Amino acid sequence: MAGIKVSTVVAAPAERVWELVGDFHGLGDWHPHLPPSRLGNELTGNAIGAVRIFDLDGVVLHETLLAYDDEARSYTYSFPDGTFHFDDYRSTLRVTPVTELGASFVEWSVTFDIEPEHRKESSDRVHGVFTSGLAALREHFAG
Repeated sequence: MAGIKVSTVVAAPAERVWELVGDFHGLGDWHPHLPPSRLGNELTGNAIGAVRIFDLDGVVLHETLLAYDDEARSYTYSFPDGTFHFDDYRSTLRVTPVTELGASFVEWSVTFDIEPEHRKESSDRVHGVFTSGLAALREHFAG
């Protein structure tokens, strides 16, 4: 099992950051390299089992919400085995308050299995998605 963690500090209270990132179906609204998602089943909002679909340059990506905790400000999702060569892909987005700064610590992490010949390319792709998303989030609240 391999994993990636990317994190940043955002200059806004956790409640405000979570208002933006806490909508499972809203990732494409704040991430600069992802289009808006469309619903993949009848489950809307942050219902466990909800599916969001992204059309990414000819690749259709289905992500399923596995866990959602509004109080802890986190959600976990997966996508089907074999997508971008990953198996058992489980990703979590979490927002934690940094109270003494009035800021937030945002962490985006994933665990997965992958064949060694695909590890670098696929891991670099995910790292880039996480890094660019968190950079955009920082910029959104910067001023």
